[in-house]
This record gives sequence, structure tokens and C-alpha cells, in this order.
Amino acid sequence: MNYKELKELHKRAKRIIASDLDWDKKYDLIFSEDMSDKVKFDWCDPDMDYQDDVMAWMDGFDRHMRVEKIIAQQID
Repeated sequence: MNYKELKELHKRAKRIIASDLDWDKKYDLIFSEDMSDKVKFDWCDPDMDYQDDVMAWMDGFDRHMRVEKIIAQQID
């Protein structure tokens, strides 16, 4: 996945989290083939409730995107 596609996926994840959906629905959308299966990075799964899991994954995705942005800027 190139940086532009990754950036769009990140924006989509942010929109899901900011939505008015219940946390169980957000969890289902984030941990799906269309989202978390498309991007790989290390993150700490707290094994708590839906909200904690989703927010921990998003924190990991945010960190991943900061690194990917630096890489993209240095290559392009």
C-alpha cells in the first residue's frame, strides 16, 4: 500500500472513531478486512473493552503514520 492509500485509510479510521456509532460497531469496522487487515504495525492490545481496543489500535496507527510520513517526504 502506498502512502496516499495509507493516508486515506487513516482518515477513514479517524472518521469511524469520531462517528456517533456505538463502540461495538466501531470495533467491527476497525477490525475488519477493509481496515486493520490492510495495514500492519505494532500496537499494544489492552484486551479491555471495545473502546480501549479501538483507541489503542488507533494510537498505534497514528504512530505508524508519523513514521510513514517522514519516509514519504524523504523519498519523494
